[in-house]
Amino acid sequence: MGGDRTFFDYLNINFQYYLRHVTNYSDPQAIADPLLRFAAIQTSALWNQFSRSQHGVSVRASNKWLNETLEGEIAAVASFGRSNYFIRPKLVYAFTDNVKGSLGLDIYRGESSTFFGRLRDNSLLFAEMKYGF
Repeated sequence: MGGDRTFFDYLNINFQYYLRHVTNYSDPQAIADPLLRFAAIQTSALWNQFSRSQHGVSVRASNKWLNETLEGEIAAVASFGRSNYFIRPKLVYAFTDNVKGSLGLDIYRGESSTFFGRLRDNSLLFAEMKYGF
């Protein structure tokens, strides 16, 4: 559930709360065999199913400047409980009607046993050029 609202001419704010519930959930921590428990914990982190219920928020804010040639946005997702998050700041500049350039970051954080925490080493800086016709 969430909301989306544009203020002034171009400032857009989007906020969402999410709840995810896993049916037929089995706690990987409760497995007696240590080798099987380790595999189950890694698998639950990979599939983002470490608990029966999971909730968090996603937020996105964007704005345009310089006669709509420059657009900036920041998007984020954060999970509660086993705290982990993802943040993406990004700038897009329209050089012409057909050519746009982007520069941004993907930042993953959290404990190594969390969904975004496992991706921490995949945090990156990116640049891209697009030509549309």
